[in-house]
Amino acid sequence: MTQNRPSRRRFPRVPSQYEVGVRKADERKSIPLVSTVHDVGLGGCRFVSRESFGEGALLWLTIIPKKSIVEAKARVAYELPKKDKTFEIGVEFVEISPRDKATLEKILAPPAAQPVG
Repeated sequence: MTQNRPSRRRFPRVPSQYEVGVRKADERKSIPLVSTVHDVGLGGCRFVSRESFGEGALLWLTIIPKKSIVEAKARVAYELPKKDKTFEIGVEFVEISPRDKATLEKILAPPAAQPVG
């Protein structure tokens, strides 16, 4: 995405470097692809994959931020092929438990201001 274009996101994304396990929603027992989330928000995330899933594909994600686990079902919103034969993949969360959403909200919250004095 270009920096000059206004964001169409309902939920802002925060740059991050969390591990993520990714597998197709219809293959719950498969070994997940492990990647790194590059940004995350309450509405979705972006990661790089060696595998193409296809726009609209449903995925199960296990994101591991700060010694926590957040699981979500997500839909591929876009896939951009990269020169190194990987894919930048943006997903929107379509199913996330209240507990996992609360964990994500806590992780994404700005640090509390320290009192001066």
